[in-house]
Amino acid sequence: MGKPYFHYHDDHDEDYRLRKSAFFKRYAKKKYQFLSGKSSDQFVLSNSIKKIDLLNDKIFGHSSQKLIGEKENKLIDFKKCEVVGRGKDGVIYQLTSNQCIKVFFKEEVYKRELEAIQAGQSSSIIPRLYDYGPNYIVMEYIKGISLAKYLKKNRQITQSLVIKLINLCDELKKLNFSRRDTELRHVLMNEQGNLKIIDLKRAFTSNRPIPIKLLTELKELKLLKEFLSYVKDIRPSFYKKWKKVNDG
Repeated sequence: MGKPYFHYHDDHDEDYRLRKSAFFKRYAKKKYQFLSGKSSDQFVLSNSIKKIDLLNDKIFGHSSQKLIGEKENKLIDFKKCEVVGRGKDGVIYQLTSNQCIKVFFKEEVYKRELEAIQAGQSSSIIPRLYDYGPNYIVMEYIKGISLAKYLKKNRQITQSLVIKLINLCDELKKLNFSRRDTELRHVLMNEQGNLKIIDLKRAFTSNRPIPIKLLTELKELKLLKEFLSYVKDIRPSFYKKWKKVNDG
C-alpha cells in the first residue's frame, strides 16, 4: 500500500514563521515553566505531570527531548523521530511502528480534536487513542494511503469503495458528529483496505450533514457520476440528497 503516513499538507501558516519570543507571547507564556534553570527551549504546562515540547526542530531548529507517558516516564528525542505530517494545527511524529504523536500549536484545536477522537473510540473509522497530554495526542499510526492519492492514481471508483464511504458517513452519524463531511486527503485506506478518518477538529463545531466537500472533490476528479450511480442502488435516500452536487 505504500509508505505509512498521516496525510497532512505543508502549510506556511504565520505561526511557523514566529520567532520564539513572539510565539511565547501569543500562546500565553505564563502557562509554561522551564524544565531546568538554564535558558532552555524545553518547557511544559506547569500544572501537568506529562511533559512534552509544543515546538519542534522544524520550527526553531533545535533538538528537543521530552518526557511523555505518566506511567512510563519515557524520554523521547523528537529530533530522532521522523516527521510524518505537518499542517497549520501541529506536527506529527512517528513514535513506533503503530503509534504516532501529534503535537498541537493551539490549545483550542487540541481540545476539539481530542474530544472527537475520544468520542470515536467505539468506531473502527477513528484512529486508536493511546495517550494524551496538555498539547499532544498519541494515536494509531495508519499504514496506508490517502483516498485522494489512491483515486488520483487509479482514476476509478469501485462499488466496494462506495459502500465503505457510505458506511463511513453512517458511522459519523452514529458518533453524533455534526460534521459528516471530510476531504479526501483526510480519509486513509489502510493495508487491509479499511477506511480511517483523521483531522477531526470540526467534528462537533461544523454543521454539515451532507458530505459536500467529499462530493465536490470527487466531481473534480471526474468520479462523482460513477460514484453516484453506485449510491443510487446502494442507498437511494443518500442519492436524492447528494445528486444535487452533481447537478450544480
